[in-house]
Order: sequence, then C-alpha cells, then structure tokens
Amino acid sequence: ASEAGGRVARECRLPGLAAWGRVRDWRLLQIGKMPNVSLYLESDMTAETVAELGADHVLVATGATWRRDGTGSAQVRPIALAADAEVLTPDDIMAGRMPRGRDVLIYDDDHYYMGGVLAELLRKHGFAVTLVTPAPLVSIFTKATLEQATIQSRLLELDVRIEANTLVKSIAAAHATLGCSFTGKTREVAATAVVMVTARDPVDSLFHSLLKAGHSVARAGDCFGPGTIAAAVHAG
Repeated sequence: ASEAGGRVARECRLPGLAAWGRVRDWRLLQIGKMPNVSLYLESDMTAETVAELGADHVLVATGATWRRDGTGSAQVRPIALAADAEVLTPDDIMAGRMPRGRDVLIYDDDHYYMGGVLAELLRKHGFAVTLVTPAPLVSIFTKATLEQATIQSRLLELDVRIEANTLVKSIAAAHATLGCSFTGKTREVAATAVVMVTARDPVDSLFHSLLKAGHSVARAGDCFGPGTIAAAVHAG
C-alpha cells in the first residue's frame, strides 16, 4: 500500500473511529526512531522477491479480506446471488466504491462495529439504508464493550431501518429476500445494492508459498486468523 497501517489506516477513516489511528501512529513513531528497521511502501512481495532479500526469518502479516458470498456466523453456506446483483463488501466501501442505486441493504452477520459504522457512513452519503442482522440487536457483540445501546440509538436517529432476527436468503438486482430467523417465513425488500458484513478470509497465499519453498516463516494478525485489531496487536 502507499501508507503503513493496514486495516487500521482504512478503518480509522470511518465515522467515529478516528482515534484508532493512534494504534498505527504510535508504532510508526517508534520504528521511525530505530536505525535497524527499514520500511518500504508500495512493495508487493512474492516468494521470489522475499528470497532475494536473503532474510533468515520471515513474518507474514498480510491481513484478511471480507467475504462477498454471505458466509458468516449464522449462515455457513453462500447466499444465492443473482448474476446482475450489486454485492459489495466493507473493503469496497473503504476503498471508495459507493453503491450505484439508492436503496442499500447491509447484512451484518459479523455483529461487531463494522455493520453499524458503514450504515452511518452510507446514510451520510444520502443512501436509504436497511441493516439486517440475524441477532436480536444491532452490533450485539458490543454489549460486552458497553457500546451497543449507543450504536443502536445512533442508527435509529439517522433513520436507518433495522431488521433484527432476520436472515438474507437470496439477492436479486433490485431486491433481497429476507427470512425470519425463527419461523423461516420469507418476504422481499427493495435493495439495489447489498453490503456483506459477514466473515473474513486470511490473505495467506504468500505465507503458504514461502512455507512450500522451505523458508523459516510465521504469520501473525488477520493473516493467521481474522479477529479484532486488539488481537492483531497482541499477536505482534
């Protein structure tokens, strides 16, 4: 990338998360003082380019990407997607790609902060937003951090429509089919675009290619197992 910080660099630009930039800033300040640390930006690495460095040990921290097929904690198989449906991920939104239509459905089967934060961002860009979650509350994991009530209140104030205890069963070009988590009863809602906030996959192809080539290699952070930023810091 053109800047250091990985997911922190992107997520700290989302509504309410600016303070998280300190996770990156403090570490960049510290390594900037160290003459035995070199930082190279915009340097995409392959097993061959890593080998050229002649390093004795390699630590791979290449992060993770959000899944686009709807696989998450409540639905462990991909959701039926029409070929002409616009399906986005948090990675798309953070890269600056906005939905084409006005009616946006966010499917939050992650249950932490990302679904609610993206709902706020898209409302501020003028989209009509429906947040669908299989859980009984928005961002239900944040009950453990005492933030849940604040998050749900904020979304209601922004006129985000909330569909709790609800699964996304299928997605077409202009609508999504929702199903009750308890009864299975289905209905259609308007959705010109769907943002999937579900599961993440490690970006670990470099790790496996280095392992196969016989390097002394380890992995850390989301590359080892997608988790929280705090978990990535702990792994480091």
